[in-house]
Amino acid sequence: MPSFDSARGRFRLGPAHLGVLGCLYEGRAVTADLVTARNELQAVGLINDDDAVVPELADLADALAEPVVFVGIEMTGGQGMTNHGAVIGNEACYVYEGWPGELESEYVRTDLSTLVWSLARAVGLRDRGAKPPAATTITTTVGVMDAGFVALAAANTDDVEETTERLRAALAAEGALADPELTVFTHLLLQLNGNWRMTAAWTNREGRGTDIRGITVLDCGHLGYWLRERPAEPITPGTVTPDSELRLVFSETLRIWKLITELLPSLDQLPAPAGR
Repeated sequence: MPSFDSARGRFRLGPAHLGVLGCLYEGRAVTADLVTARNELQAVGLINDDDAVVPELADLADALAEPVVFVGIEMTGGQGMTNHGAVIGNEACYVYEGWPGELESEYVRTDLSTLVWSLARAVGLRDRGAKPPAATTITTTVGVMDAGFVALAAANTDDVEETTERLRAALAAEGALADPELTVFTHLLLQLNGNWRMTAAWTNREGRGTDIRGITVLDCGHLGYWLRERPAEPITPGTVTPDSELRLVFSETLRIWKLITELLPSLDQLPAPAGR
């Protein structure tokens, strides 16, 4: 069920509820597959009996319908994939966070001045005091990393030593890695908490296309954050193969923060307001 926290101006909405808001914004009848979601929105008072959005939800509905900037985050971890991000409208900015196994996300209004902080929080960015390892750059192929994940899935997770040996053997067999890179890469995959891909998109200055920027980061726990420089973001479907170069670079927390900041466009990169 959707819900609304009036004290903090936050909402819990699922994809079907967003679909209903899209229909209402465009002046279309709510489709049959969205009737249940429409009834749920009415039940909690977010739309009235005439299918009009209540004032509390209007700014979010407008931002979702006509975003100036959209930021999407795909996070993959032990509980699967979750989606988070932000939507910047003409009048308001909202961040949203998902939860493993749930369809609904929480949308919270925020100021643009705190947006980077909110995005960093969504990916769990924090300073763990990680020190640069013996090898700060790992260069191999996507196929080698995939082979490592296969080895991890097949290993006996109760025997750490055996798991480490199986993983190291798989990485060595599939690629040309040698120490210290082989040892570092082995432990990166063993300590991997998850990885996240953050993408920002907006209509370009000329208004004739979409500009996109993105980064992908591996969160390796006490071994720190590793920026995936290759394959470089944004990635389009079908462009990455097992033979594609994989380059991971150890990155201090401050650098990741700066990269998140640099994803967002400056005012002169956005379409000029009408009449200017």
